[in-house]
Amino acid sequence: MEQSQENRQVEIEDIENELVSYDYKLGRAKESLQKARRNYEVSRRELQQAKRDHQLNSSSDTERQLRKAEHGFAMAERGVDSRTRRVEFLQSNYDELNGQIEEIRTAIAAGERRISQQQEKIENLVAALLAKAEKERREAAVAKAAAPVSKPEVPAPSVADASASGVPGAPAGEESAPAEAAEPLREVDEELLDYVRRERQRLEKLLADGDEGKHTFRHLDLEPTRGDSVPFEFLGHNQYRVVAPVEAGRQTYKVNTWRFRRTIPADDSGVPYVFIFDARRLSRPRLVMYPEYALESLESGEQ
Repeated sequence: MEQSQENRQVEIEDIENELVSYDYKLGRAKESLQKARRNYEVSRRELQQAKRDHQLNSSSDTERQLRKAEHGFAMAERGVDSRTRRVEFLQSNYDELNGQIEEIRTAIAAGERRISQQQEKIENLVAALLAKAEKERREAAVAKAAAPVSKPEVPAPSVADASASGVPGAPAGEESAPAEAAEPLREVDEELLDYVRRERQRLEKLLADGDEGKHTFRHLDLEPTRGDSVPFEFLGHNQYRVVAPVEAGRQTYKVNTWRFRRTIPADDSGVPYVFIFDARRLSRPRLVMYPEYALESLESGEQ
């Protein structure tokens, strides 16, 4: 659950990066629209003046001025229309991104409630188990104090003893039983699968044109809290990938000069994780990470 919360936070960071870009584009588009509206108003007045001049003193000169004013007004009108559509388009995308952030924040709040409820269940379960163990300990102590002294009982021969000594009737199939049970299949949280699916689709869409582009870094390494650093592989479009094992608990991953804090579940200690470093915006790069088994589970489910 905590890892899902951190994945949502990474998604918010990604959307906030886009919002920064849209803030700039939207501001420039609004300035351009205001300028186009001022130009439209000037052209409208010039057209009105040209019409009056032509009506009062019709000549080739006034006719030429009128046509020039009509053309200028038409161009100014188209300029306002095109810039208005651009502002509306950018504003729509901006509002949609803000809506996505609100949805993710709502999901984060719901996740925090789930974590709190789970922690309460764990605390209640631990308290119940401790109370049960204490009760059993007291009952055993009372029973031991009240029990009469008697001769020690000879333990009955076990199945293992009978089998080892060749006693007839011993189970014949015990020797062939496996020493360890087969490891159960790993369950993958649906939210984690959704996150991996979205990130994989994002990466595939970005790299679809096959143009790698230029390397931004001469060297790019992932340095965990403990252990040796590992180099990233360049994928293209400022995307870098590496697979490395992780340690459980609160971790800090350093990528060159950037630091990213993540929480690794206890069950994932030693598990290989996929790290994707998105360096398209160097002012706020992203580090996407998820267990490799989640990617394998997703790919097997799509086959």
